[in-house]
Amino acid sequence: MFKLSVKMKTTVTTVFWVVLLGLSILSAQAQKYGENTKIQHRHSIDIFPFAPLIDIYGIHYIYQLTPKDELITGLSYMSIKKKSGITHSPALILGYRRYLWKNLHIEYELWPCYDDFWESTEKRYYSGFDLWNEFRVGYRFDFNVKGLPLYANVQWPFGFGLYSSNKPESFVQEVKEAPYFYHIPMLFVGVRF
Repeated sequence: MFKLSVKMKTTVTTVFWVVLLGLSILSAQAQKYGENTKIQHRHSIDIFPFAPLIDIYGIHYIYQLTPKDELITGLSYMSIKKKSGITHSPALILGYRRYLWKNLHIEYELWPCYDDFWESTEKRYYSGFDLWNEFRVGYRFDFNVKGLPLYANVQWPFGFGLYSSNKPESFVQEVKEAPYFYHIPMLFVGVRF
């Protein structure tokens, strides 16, 4: 079982209430839009086909609340190599996407995960809980193949860790040297239904 500090408990509680309030507002907005606007495909699933290049594998399920708002959930597995070792981390993905103009959007994802970090110098595993977050800017390209509504979503992510427990000092120093992460633009492919 993980022990959280008072500061971390306060942060988690605040995030919980902000998310709950946001979902309540979005739900009310969805009902308002539902009366005036018909959404053709409310659900979608996408993957990142180039996952082996960055060792982050995942699948998203997206639910369209309104024509401009989507909720995201999914599963991920990260096997990221660091100088000090390698992370083996299954994660849950929770997110929100807002369309600004046509298919141009911003997105926020929160990744709570269990991390089994292998420290290569000590030859030992450090198991703990991590909380990562990512901000993304992207554009979705919709197209049909034999009547199947497909899309390609190009996104540029930027993120950093919010919380990490039970990590070796070598990992802590590495994160201090480079606390932020970003990738080249990522391409997700998916289907709407």
